[in-house]
This record gives sequence, structure tokens and C-alpha cells, in this order.
Amino acid sequence: MNDFTNAEVARKLQEVTAAYTLNKGNLFQIRAYENAATSIEHSTSEVKDLWEEGNLDKISGIGEAIKAHLDELFKTGKVKHWEEIKKGIPSGVFELLGIPGIGPKTALKLAKMGVSGKDDLIHQLRNNILVKKGFSKPLARKIGDALKRESARPKDGRMLLTFAFAQAERILEYLKKTPDIEKVDALGSLRRMVATIGDLDFAIASETPQKAIDYIVKMPGISKVSEKGNTKATIILSGGLSVDFIVVDPASYGALLQHFTGSKAHNIHLRSYAEKNGLSLSEFGVRNVKTSKINQTSTEEEFYGLLKMQVPPPEIREDTDEIELAIKHQLPQLVELEDIKGDLHVHSNLIAKPSHDPGVNSIKEIAKTAKKLGYRYVGSCDHQPSQANHNAEEMIQVLEKKKKAIEQFNYSGHSVRVLNLLEVDILPDGSLGVPDGALKYLDFAVASVHSSFNQSRNQMTMRILRALQNPYVKVLGHPTGRLLNKRESYKVDWKKVFKFAAKNNKALEINAYPDRLDLPDILVREAKEYGVKFVVSTDSHNVSQMDNMRFGVAVARRGWCEAKDIINTWDFKRLLEWCRI
Repeated sequence: MNDFTNAEVARKLQEVTAAYTLNKGNLFQIRAYENAATSIEHSTSEVKDLWEEGNLDKISGIGEAIKAHLDELFKTGKVKHWEEIKKGIPSGVFELLGIPGIGPKTALKLAKMGVSGKDDLIHQLRNNILVKKGFSKPLARKIGDALKRESARPKDGRMLLTFAFAQAERILEYLKKTPDIEKVDALGSLRRMVATIGDLDFAIASETPQKAIDYIVKMPGISKVSEKGNTKATIILSGGLSVDFIVVDPASYGALLQHFTGSKAHNIHLRSYAEKNGLSLSEFGVRNVKTSKINQTSTEEEFYGLLKMQVPPPEIREDTDEIELAIKHQLPQLVELEDIKGDLHVHSNLIAKPSHDPGVNSIKEIAKTAKKLGYRYVGSCDHQPSQANHNAEEMIQVLEKKKKAIEQFNYSGHSVRVLNLLEVDILPDGSLGVPDGALKYLDFAVASVHSSFNQSRNQMTMRILRALQNPYVKVLGHPTGRLLNKRESYKVDWKKVFKFAAKNNKALEINAYPDRLDLPDILVREAKEYGVKFVVSTDSHNVSQMDNMRFGVAVARRGWCEAKDIINTWDFKRLLEWCRI
């Protein structure tokens, strides 16, 4: 078998899309490959893992033909049909496709003008060679700007959700200060709360669009205004981040918001449904095909209402049954941030020499922050005592001391109850890094893999299952071990883990730490179908990180979780009953 990342698979599909386009292929084939590439690029689970598990249908937009090609790709490392389609097209074309603003036809034109690849393109742009050859000067400038922005971006071109969210919050705060802007929302993958984000886009409702645009381009922190039109603007922030703004009349705001929120797969399916009912959808509104009358919609409720549908929450607009259920008015009531009653994975400073990074704050400071967040309880869930610095007897003493400290705090009458938890290492053979004699002092343990990530699928599966068999372990921490933009998930037979967890009352963590967001949303939904319960927690090492809960809740929502699926939406009494070993 051959390993390919999502980005690599998406890239191959994009190349086939370009080849079909240049060869004037079937429009439906082109769209099929475009949709499959987009879905795989934005998937929060590895497509290779889903293929191994027979779950490629978990990703929208992958039909039987492309599924067969992916099977061939993962088995042999290449696809005969794809190689045939690409024959006769200069190889430089496909390298140029990765640059924003360069489509297949522009890439072919550049290749015919002697551009051999990305590095050569940069050289010819810098030295004005292309323009001298007759290439469009405005297009050359646009491509040059895109290359500069790209060089300032992460290696894979996408930001962590938490970083993008913080940037968007600052922009929204500025935009809401002027009376010339009535409404403003983030768009695209950020509004859908996808784990990684491309550029930032915003929808704006204004009756004075030119004044709104003038206000936008005066925003602090701008290094360049790339475009300033009557209803659109593009700016480059000082860090290299590109931000687009679209301004519309308030009467059309709902249609614009829906259209540019996406996902592409959701919108394609929605347009198909609308066409069957004599309607045509666009960012301008809902048009009656017979009369050509366009019904403007100021809100998404009006937009979907014209289709006689519920409004699917943005997080689940991925064409994974939400349209069918919205038509039937049977969408689930997704969990809300306000439903969370406690954070069960916060590292404190109670253990002096833990196996990994210690928490910064005392349990008193953690409880105080928990109270501000409206929680009723919080878990002091430190890393286990380091095996290098403690023998078994010393571990028992450390955890006995921790238990007494927490009991003393709880007895002092604080409104927020502190649970005595521990994040325990799952060793390579599936045993735990702490003896049961120490674990008995806990309310329960969170077991996590922190080493030997390259074990085989079978080894890692057996390792996790053995750890979950321990009666003191109630939660599997950051289950896939991924670090976004840094480390891929380890390989696990998730069906076996989900079945075991559901049968034995074990919960899986949805870890809200910025570079984890783990369990990924696709696996969350699959686990939910098996009846698995979840814990949404922040894995905070500093109380300032406890605000990250919103991102864990977003993952839960993208995984179609309701409050009943999340154990830390329960009241303290019910939680204690669940904790009992």
C-alpha cells in the first residue's frame, strides 16, 4: 500500500480536473473531480485511513468511479486512467496550478511562454520577462501578489482554526464600530468551523457600500490594499494574510451569506434540489424559473424558508445528510457552548515532576476561571508523575497527596467542584504508566498515547483497547494523536475502539487544544453512530487556554453531537455516578 496525505490526493485530483478542462472533457467529469478534490482537501480525517476502513463514502463528492481510482492509487501508487488523461500536457502546467489565481488555461499559456515551473515563474515575474513577452501586466501583478501572500503562509497553506478565529474577531470588532455596516459575518470554512482555514472572507450588509469600503481599507494593520471596488475589497494584513470583503444591500444579505458559507458540496446539492422545485439559487436570492422573479432574502431563515427547509447549522453544511433532514424538518439540536457544565482536562501545578509539561496554575486559580465561564465543576487532570523521577511507591504518594489537596479545597465551600483526575500514558504494550495502587486515589483517569506513534494499525488498536480495559480509565485522550500541520494521525481500527467504548461505558475526548481538535469531526460522527459518549475538554496548561472550549464544541457540532452525547453537559450528580468504578 502507498501513503498519500489528503493534500497530495487532492492535488492529484486537481491535476486531473485541469487535464479534463484543457482536453475539453465532459463538464460533469470536471465538476466531479473538482468536488472530490475540495472534499478531500478539507476533510479532517485522513482519506487513506478512511479507504483502509472501507469508509470513503464518509467524504461527500466521491462517486464510484473516483472511489475505484483511489483504490488503485492506494494499492499501486498511481492511476492508469489519470496518467492517460494528462498525456501531452507540459508538466510545468501542473506545478503552476498550485498558485492562487492560476487556472488550467493560464497555466498552459504560461508553459507555452516558456515558464517551466514555480521557481521560473517567480524569476520571470521579478525581472519583468513575462510582460515583455506579451503577458498581461495586471494579471502578472495579481499572480505576483498571490505568490507573496503564499510565501507568508504555513507550509500547507492553511491556518489553524483558532488562529483564523482570533484574526477574524479583531476584524469583526473593527467593522462593527461604524454605522455604515449593518451586519457582518465571516464566511467559508471559518463560519463552518473547519479545523484549518484558507484565507479570510467576510460578508457585509450596507446601504452605503462605498462608505463601508472606504472604512474597511482604513483598518489598522493593513500592509496593502490589493483591490478596492464599489462593493468588494481585498486587503493584505501585515502578517501576509489575505482578507476579502463583499458588500451587499441588506435585502440580499441572507442569500450572500448562504452562498459563500458553503460548502461547495452542500451548495451543489441544494441547487439540484431547488431546480427540481422550479427555483434557481444564487448569491442574489431565490429566482422562480417560470416567472424569472428573484426573491431577495435578508436572512438565511428567509432563504432556506423559500425552499421549505430548516436552516442547517453552518458546521454541518458538508452534504452529509443535512439537506435531506432539513427538508423533513428533522435536523438534530446540536450541542451549544452554553450546554457545557465543566472542563475535565485542565492541567494544574499540583504535580511537581510530571511526565510532560506541567500546568501553570493552582486549583484555586483554575476553579476561579471555571466559575467565570459558568462551570459547575472542573477536572484537575495533570500529566502522570514522571517515570524517570518516581518509582511505583512514590507515584502512590504523589497521587495520595494530590487527592488530599483537592478534598481540602472542595471542603472549603467553593461553588465549583474540582475533580481529581490524571492524564496517564498508554505505554507501547498497552499497559499504563501508573500502577493501579496510585490510580485508586483518582475520580478517574484519562489515558493518552504520547509515544511510539508509528506502530502498525493492529498494534495501536490492541494498545488502546488494552488501556481502556483498565477500570480506572474512563476517557481516551486526544484519540488520534494528530497535530494539525505537524503530525498525522496514527493508524487505528476505529470500529473496534468505538464498539468497545460504547459497550464498556468509556468516553472519547474531543480535545480543543489548538493544534489537536481531536477526535476529528468525521470520526466523532461515526463514533456517535455506535453510541459512544464524548468529553469536550481544553487540555489547558494555563487558565487563559480554557476559552478554547468553543473550538472543541465546534468539532462536536461538526460531528452532529447533541448535548446528550457529551458527558460534561451533565449535572455534577450524574457525572459522579458515571465516574464510579
